[in-house]
Amino acid sequence: MNDITYRPGDVSDALCVGVLGTQVFLDTYAPEGTRPGLAREVLGNFSMPAIQAQMENPWAAFLLAERAGHLIGFAQLTHGARHLLVPHVRAAELNRLYIHERFTSTGIGTELLRRAETLAARHGAAAIWLTAWVGNQRAVLYYPRRGYQDVGASIYSFEDDHYENRVFVKVLEQGGSASPRAAG
Repeated sequence: MNDITYRPGDVSDALCVGVLGTQVFLDTYAPEGTRPGLAREVLGNFSMPAIQAQMENPWAAFLLAERAGHLIGFAQLTHGARHLLVPHVRAAELNRLYIHERFTSTGIGTELLRRAETLAARHGAAAIWLTAWVGNQRAVLYYPRRGYQDVGASIYSFEDDHYENRVFVKVLEQGGSASPRAAG
C-alpha cells in the first residue's frame, strides 16, 4: 500500500485515536458483546480527554498511519517504562499497536512497529516490551515472528475481569538503527 503516510501524533489527533482505539479494543476484547465493566474500561482509556492526557505525557509517543487523511492505525510508546519481567534498565513499552481491521495483514502494523522500535532506540532504549492478551492469537503469533521473545505471563485486571497476557521483549540495535525517515 503505497498511499499510506506515517507521522507523529499530537493532541489534535486525540479524537480519531480514541475512536479507532475503541473500535480495535472492542473487536479484540469484546467478541461476545459489551458489559458495564468493559464499557467503563473502554471509556476510561479511549475517551478524548483520556487520549489527550496520554498524548501530553512527556514520556509518551504516538505514531500514526493514515490513508487519504483517515486514521487507520497507530502505535503508542512509553519511553522509560519498566516491567518486572523485563530486566533492561533502559526500556520502552509498546502500549498499543492498533490497526483498523480492514487494514490488517497489509504491512501497516509491521511498519508502525519498526518505527516504534527505531524511536525507542533513538531515545536510548536497549529493549522494547509489550503485553499481548493470550486470547488474541494473531498478536501472540505476530510478535515472535518480529524478533520478540516471550518472557512470561502478566495479568491485566479491571473491575472483576482478569486477562492473562504474555510479555514480549525485543533487544534493540543501538547506534545506526535510527533513521530520520523512521521518526514519522
